[in-house]
Amino acid sequence: MMKIRIDQKQLAAAARAAHRRLPNNPLQPVLGGLLLETDGDSVTLSGFDYETATRATLAADVLETGHALVSGRLLADVTAAMPAGPVDVVVDERELTVSAPGTTFTLPTMDRRDYPALPEAPAAAGTVDGDVLAAAVVHAAQAAMPEKEAGGRLEAFRGVQVAADGNHLTVSASDSYRIVRHRIPWAPDGDTDGSLLVPAAHLAATVKQLSGGPVRISFTNDITVAGLASDTLTVTSRTVAAPFPNIEGFFPDQAAAVGWMRGDAAELLEAVQRAALVNDKPEQAVTLTFGRDQVTVAGGVDGSRGASRLDVEATDLDGFTAGYRPGFLSSLLAPITGQVQVWFTTPNKPVLIQPINESGAAADHYRAACMPVRLK
Repeated sequence: MMKIRIDQKQLAAAARAAHRRLPNNPLQPVLGGLLLETDGDSVTLSGFDYETATRATLAADVLETGHALVSGRLLADVTAAMPAGPVDVVVDERELTVSAPGTTFTLPTMDRRDYPALPEAPAAAGTVDGDVLAAAVVHAAQAAMPEKEAGGRLEAFRGVQVAADGNHLTVSASDSYRIVRHRIPWAPDGDTDGSLLVPAAHLAATVKQLSGGPVRISFTNDITVAGLASDTLTVTSRTVAAPFPNIEGFFPDQAAAVGWMRGDAAELLEAVQRAALVNDKPEQAVTLTFGRDQVTVAGGVDGSRGASRLDVEATDLDGFTAGYRPGFLSSLLAPITGQVQVWFTTPNKPVLIQPINESGAAADHYRAACMPVRLK
């Protein structure tokens, strides 16, 4: 038995948040369910698919303690359809009833004994701004390797790594063609050197759900789950069972570059995207050709061609030409506002990309590398 009274909007939001990560067609019916449990003056709605566990906790008037397991989809739908105001949730041995003046829904319950035990997240290690974390993780996830390609020694590349570095977190990802590293501030609870590596799509979905306020992070260390939590929502995810490589050693060395360019990041991004319009395939390169403080960004072949000429500051690059997949190069330029600096070594080696700060130096909060396409 269970009986609670709770605000409709809060219940609907919690049910939606907990249900969002459940599979659409679960192999076992109980994995499509949400578990409701009372604790003192609160109720927790939990969902679990063996990869990600989501717990939404909210205040409620608990008139009778208990628990219930019901279809997550149905609970999310019916609570959203209830009239605004307080609603009553009553559970008996066979069904759950949600009611408000003039509206009642009854849902069959499932056997709690068939539901798997939810994993417990390790203790939180610190706090970060949820919006800043979401921006970094969602962008880094674009550079992670697709799941179907990340096998064997490349297993770690299907994830995004978040690692503590003093008063900063580094958010890193790579698909072996691109490397992305964001550095964002956070407030550790103490001397923390932990990290987590979660499949890119899962972590991106999680940080989107938690954005809008502070987020607590629980690192994995030597266990297999990591946790992130807001004031009302906790998400615990299984981690990638492979060590993430030290990507710092893979970034090109500025001192070894034969030349560099500085220019407006938005203008360069637009030029790359325009040049790609006449390409036949996504993997077809756009070329960057330098001459006298200008760069020509060109695309197309066999009749259809397009090019944009930009004024830039360039050093030792006259006559230099290299080609890059436009989607890859665009993704690495997208987070940069203002000026960008790009270091080139040879047309067959990766470039280093960094924003320029107000003092005119390369900023360290973001850096990226992109492998070129070998030109014929």
